[in-house]
Formats: sequence, C-alpha cells, structure tokens
Amino acid sequence: MKDLYYKIPIDFKALSAGQNLRKVTIEESLAQYISLIITTIFGEYKYDTDFGTIIWETDFNLLANANQLKDMIKESVHEKVKHYEHRLTVTDVTLTVSEYTVSYTKNIRVKKRLDIVVYGIINKTNQPYYYKSSYFLAPFSFK
Repeated sequence: MKDLYYKIPIDFKALSAGQNLRKVTIEESLAQYISLIITTIFGEYKYDTDFGTIIWETDFNLLANANQLKDMIKESVHEKVKHYEHRLTVTDVTLTVSEYTVSYTKNIRVKKRLDIVVYGIINKTNQPYYYKSSYFLAPFSFK
C-alpha cells in the first residue's frame, strides 16, 4: 500500500459502495498534488494556513510591476512545491505570462495566462520529471 497512488478527487460514492478506487502512476500523482498546491489559496486548508501559493493574492494587483509579480509567483511556486512535495526534488520553475483573447458575441475579453513548468527529479526512481500547466487569471479586460 506504500506505493499506491489514487486519482483525486476521491470518488467517495464508489468508496462507500465498496468499489475499488482508480489508481494512478507516481507521475500523475505528482501532477495532481502540484496542481493542488498551486491552486490553493492561503488559509483555505484550515490545518496548514501556509499551504498554497501567492498566485491568488496577486491576482487583482494592478499596481505592481508585472516582472515583480512574475518573480514573486515563480518564487512562491518553487518554495511551496519544494516544501510540500517530498517525493520530488525540485530543480527549477519557469513561468511565462501571456495574454489570451476570448471572443464572445459582443465583447472580446483579454485574460492573463500563466504557464507554469516545474522541473525536478523523482526521488524514488531518480528519473527527471516536469509538470506543465496553464492558469487563467482575472481581472477580465475588455478590448
């Protein structure tokens, strides 16, 4: 049971019915947990208020320099994944910010998109690993 990883979110209906839960590889498990760390707001997890990243605190910060915000987010993701994900030795984090245009019937909305890549070494297998995902941020802008 030590090296058994389950897909999150847990299907509690299947669990309570005595069915087997879906299992995932260590790579998928790492991706799930890194995503959970990145998308959690500070204080949302009541047992550890430091769990999460600074992304959501900088979401509506329109006065700060874009490069400073990028550096703060990158540092936060690196620090928090390194602290909370013990199965991975984090070697680097890259972050790019781009604008993404979404067209609706009457308006065109511009969203900021964060592309985050976490590089590391899986401790158990000594294999290289990377996690890549994109996140859209507010505020919505109209063109």
